[in-house]
Amino acid sequence: MEDNEKLAKQEKHKAKRYVEKNKKGWKIFKAIIAVIIVVVLGLGVGAGAFVGLKLAKIKFQGLDENNLAINEDLYSEVQGLTQEEYNDVINILFLGSDSKDMNNTYAGNSDAIMIISVNPKFKSLKLISIPRDTAAYIDGEKNRYKINAAFARGKEQLAIKTINQTFDLNLREYITVNISAMYDIINELGGLELDITYDEMKWINEYVDMFYEFSGKPSKKVTDYGKVTLTGEQVAAHVKERMAGSSSKTQSHGDYGRTVRQREVLTALINKIASKSMGEISKIVDMILSEVTTNIDVAKYMAMLPEFIANKDEYMLNMKSVMLPALDYSNEIFERGAYLYITDTEKAKRDFIHYMYEI
Repeated sequence: MEDNEKLAKQEKHKAKRYVEKNKKGWKIFKAIIAVIIVVVLGLGVGAGAFVGLKLAKIKFQGLDENNLAINEDLYSEVQGLTQEEYNDVINILFLGSDSKDMNNTYAGNSDAIMIISVNPKFKSLKLISIPRDTAAYIDGEKNRYKINAAFARGKEQLAIKTINQTFDLNLREYITVNISAMYDIINELGGLELDITYDEMKWINEYVDMFYEFSGKPSKKVTDYGKVTLTGEQVAAHVKERMAGSSSKTQSHGDYGRTVRQREVLTALINKIASKSMGEISKIVDMILSEVTTNIDVAKYMAMLPEFIANKDEYMLNMKSVMLPALDYSNEIFERGAYLYITDTEKAKRDFIHYMYEI
């Protein structure tokens, strides 16, 4: 019990420093915002002109595809899809920068890393989060290090190349976001309904005062558990904490539990936005698009838009989320002053293919 209380105090102290000194308590939310953009613009909107106007606000930045370590032979490992069906699958990397400088997205690591995979054949939407501490060899570095460091050292170019090299994938497209006001988006939506435990409610209330201090609003505690509607600040505390269930789980499992909560928030957020009217969606999108950088070919997705719109409900019904590499073939070690998530990259590659291409 004493050890648990000591650990809780340490976590609370670190969280306070995190908010007061760095002002970057929204790592996962950067990925959430990026996913919203694609879902709203690709699945939840029915007017091409509207989409065009919104996309005009995004910063476009191309990449050198000859230096992305793309696996051009990946199709040979995919079964059950024709070449055309394989080519139709959309896999976009989302990078959430933790930069403290809101004028410089690249003054930080990509602490939120996620692949969104859209499969027209199966009308499915997959959200695949990659742990930021995943061990990887980054070009120019002698030793392996956290995969999220590639972004700070070589921007999107090196981030995508490192992920492709590590898991032998074929990623080409990205969306990068650097924004810290995610609670405003959630509050604009009227909050998010989430299913939380008593333990999670307790830890939300331990952290939430800091996030209300950050937003400048009077603090509001959560008074119930089960299915409850949380404010943006309460959601921020929910995805930040890693202590819920700590009496029976290891530190590593605590990180895993936090990742699960982050994906639950992401799913709830996507569904909430998809249910809104065109006017409400427009306002929300306006709040975030100026923070986006991408190399996506707009014309290509505009051509695919009618199919997405016609099957929007089926895509949303078939939405799934997962963390890869998986825990059952990975473990955490301490190496050269940092915790690294060591994994079987061959097993991870097979899992990536399974989720990205439905085989």
